[in-house]
Amino acid sequence: MNKYDERYDIRLAKISEIPDIMQFINNHWKKNHIMSIDQKLFEYEFVENDTVNVILAIDKDTNTIEAISGFLKCSHTSDSSKQDIWGSIWKVNDSRKNMTFLGVELLKRITDIVQCRMHLGIGINPNTTVPIRKKMFHEKTAKMNHYYLLNPEIKEFKIAVINKPIHKQISKSIPETKSTIFSSVDEIKKCFDIEALDSVPYKDFWYINKRFFQHPYRTYQVYGLYNNQNEISALLVTRIVTHEGQKILRIVDYIGDQSLFSGLGTLFHGLMTQNQYEYVDFYTFGFQQQYILDAGFTSKTENDTNIIPNYFEPFLQENTDIWVRYADDRTLFCKADGDQDRPNQLH
Repeated sequence: MNKYDERYDIRLAKISEIPDIMQFINNHWKKNHIMSIDQKLFEYEFVENDTVNVILAIDKDTNTIEAISGFLKCSHTSDSSKQDIWGSIWKVNDSRKNMTFLGVELLKRITDIVQCRMHLGIGINPNTTVPIRKKMFHEKTAKMNHYYLLNPEIKEFKIAVINKPIHKQISKSIPETKSTIFSSVDEIKKCFDIEALDSVPYKDFWYINKRFFQHPYRTYQVYGLYNNQNEISALLVTRIVTHEGQKILRIVDYIGDQSLFSGLGTLFHGLMTQNQYEYVDFYTFGFQQQYILDAGFTSKTENDTNIIPNYFEPFLQENTDIWVRYADDRTLFCKADGDQDRPNQLH
C-alpha cells in the first residue's frame, strides 16, 4: 500500500467494465480508435477467460476510471519464469487533477499483478516513453530494422516508391530452405517443439493458435521450415496486404532457428512472381542480420531514398520507424508482436 492506494483502486479490469474502458479510450486516447468502437476486437485482444488484461486506476471518490494500462500475453504458461507480456494502450485522464506519475505507477504494478518475467514494448513513442523507460525502469530501447525484397518483374510500383531499384542475386552457395504450410496449430504440434526454445519472448502453442489461426479479421500464412535433417525447426508467419489492387507480402513473425532464413530467397521470389507482390518486407529487431541479407533482402537505412510503407489503415506512403524497449539482449521483435499488426479500421 502507498499513497496511490489511498485515492485509487488499482486492479485488473472486470468484464462488466469493458464498455467503460472503451469509452475511456474514445474520450482520452483517441476518438473513434478501433479499441473504442469494435468490442469484438477489444475482447479478442484483451479478454482471457473471465479476466480483462487491462490494469485500471479507479478514483475511489468518483468511481471513475482515471488511468488504464493494457497488456497482451505472449503465452498461456503458468510458469512465471517464462511468462512475457507486451504493453499496449497506456493512458491517464489528463482532464482531471490526477496524482503525478499515476501512469508510471500502473506500469510498476503490472509485473507483480501478472507475475511476468518480461514486460516488453513495441511501437513505443521515442519522445515520451523512451525517456521514462530508460530512467525509471533501466530498460534498453532501439529502432527496429526494416528489410525489403523487391519483385524484379514489377516495372511500376504503386505501394512502394522506388527511386533506386535494388535486386540481389540469390547465393548459390546457400542451400534452399524447404518449407510447408500449416493449416492448424494441431499440425504444428506434431512436428515442432516450441517449448524447447530458449526465447524471449516465450511464445507457446496457445499464442500461435490465437494470434494466427483464430484472429477475427486477419488471415495469416504459417510456414514450417525444414533443417538439413528434414525436421521442422522454425516457423515463419506472413500476411498479404492489399491496397488499390496492388499486393505486398509482410513477414510478421519468426520463431526458431534463424539460420534457415538464409535459404528463403527462392521461396520469396517464387511467391512474388506467382502472386505479383510488389515486395516482401520484414520489420524485426534482434534477428541476425546476415541471415536476412543472405536471402537477398536490403536493409532500409536512412540513406535509402526508397519508400517502403508501414501504415495501410489508412495508407501512408512514407517510411516509418518502429521503436522497441527490452531488458534482455536475447529479445526478438517482429511485426506481429504486441498490437503492431492490429486492424485500425472497422471491417
